[in-house]
Amino acid sequence: MGGGGDYYERDVTDKKYRIASTGVSNVAQRELSRSDIEKEFLPKGRKLVCKALNPLVYIFDVTGSVQNLPKIIYDKWPGVVGQMVARKYLPDPQMSISAVGDIRSDRAPLQMADFSSLRNLDRYFKKIYFEGGGGPGSEESYEVAAYYYAYLCEFPKAENPICLFTGDEGFREQLYADDLREHFGGEHQNTTARQVFGDLLKKFKENVFLIHRHYGREDDRVVWQWKKVLGSERIILMPKDTEGDLAIGDITLGVYAIVSGARTLKQYLQDMRTRPLDLGQDVQYEPQSPERIRQVEEALQPLAGFKPVKQERSTTTSGPAKKTEKTPAKPTPNWKV
Repeated sequence: MGGGGDYYERDVTDKKYRIASTGVSNVAQRELSRSDIEKEFLPKGRKLVCKALNPLVYIFDVTGSVQNLPKIIYDKWPGVVGQMVARKYLPDPQMSISAVGDIRSDRAPLQMADFSSLRNLDRYFKKIYFEGGGGPGSEESYEVAAYYYAYLCEFPKAENPICLFTGDEGFREQLYADDLREHFGGEHQNTTARQVFGDLLKKFKENVFLIHRHYGREDDRVVWQWKKVLGSERIILMPKDTEGDLAIGDITLGVYAIVSGARTLKQYLQDMRTRPLDLGQDVQYEPQSPERIRQVEEALQPLAGFKPVKQERSTTTSGPAKKTEKTPAKPTPNWKV
């Protein structure tokens, strides 16, 4: 895909630097090798405010099961940003990137960067601790990340907010007050994932989507669980073949192009055929292959008839609705949908 050009701190990494066995460049391997936690990313005691017209949240799984996908995202990001700005898919965007793991098992299960202009995102990517852990079973803490952006984040001028998850597993159906206090501080109540994702959809004017990476035998159950809280039209399935992860940049960019209302699916596919941008010095451009375009078209079919939701600007969401009934005692983790 196109490069960062003048729109990002670095250019897209030429594929000649890609390690064939992993799909990741040696640049990403070098830049994303930190082994400690960046304290400014910890969400406890922090609330985020974004005054941009188009606040974007990108939540991606950094556990071991997604393998090299997070680093491939890093490789592709200059192209995503470069195309988004050059094609004018979204005016006045700012983004918060968030790395998610498992609150039961990981040292840094929730890492939330401040909202930033797209040009400056690279400095946040490089501070993320790519832990590569995760918990047992088929669950990561996506629902806790969703809670943060649903209730502890404000964007008073938002016209077209978009929240994207990228991951392969399901989530826990129950959120417990003691977990929320531990990671966010303050006072919280027990609640459910259904409530949280419902409020997240309201907060983002229905623009919440999952880009789902294939998860083997558990795939059907994982996808079904997500469909229950987001709706089938908001679930984007990545290609399952060996190079499917390399399509993440084109798929992510397509979601932004279509959900913003700037393009239809057909128009976005034509954009893919008519690239490039300025790729930067010594970076050779190769047109996108018909096979990649076919993969992206198939993945983005749920958005084929998408129409942006026109609503008034949102301000804040104070917290999940209070319930009078008691929430069950905190169980040991298991999968039940």
